[in-house]
Amino acid sequence: MQRDSISAAKVAGVNYSYLLTSSNNANNSWQWWGQGSYSHIRLEHLNETQQQNIIEIKPVLRWYPHSEPLGGFGEAGVGASYLSQREFGDIQLSTKINFALHFALGYRFSSGHILSLRYSHFSNAYTNIPNPGFDFASINGHFNF
Repeated sequence: MQRDSISAAKVAGVNYSYLLTSSNNANNSWQWWGQGSYSHIRLEHLNETQQQNIIEIKPVLRWYPHSEPLGGFGEAGVGASYLSQREFGDIQLSTKINFALHFALGYRFSSGHILSLRYSHFSNAYTNIPNPGFDFASINGHFNF
């Protein structure tokens, strides 16, 4: 986990998700998504502007506690990421290629639009030492086109 703060950072990004498969029963709805995303993070650190670009690709499992995929849901994804900088703020990563992990709670509206709160974690999963983490929380809006 991350031990140094990047709480003053500004994050913006885009995401593309593709529904791979879904399963519904009387009490639950499960969906597997393929997801690719790009995030740009800026931070003022030691009187200079630092930038971090993150590209990630991962499968995502979404669970709705209803028979239809509407309303509240929980989500988890694990995949691969590329970070453009090993240093960002006080954080020094040992690799630019990392695992990407996220957990989210969200709500899907009848229009298909989604609003979620997401926790994201990036690290090398001890494939290299040291293994500092890079974490951030975000509010995400997804719109259907």
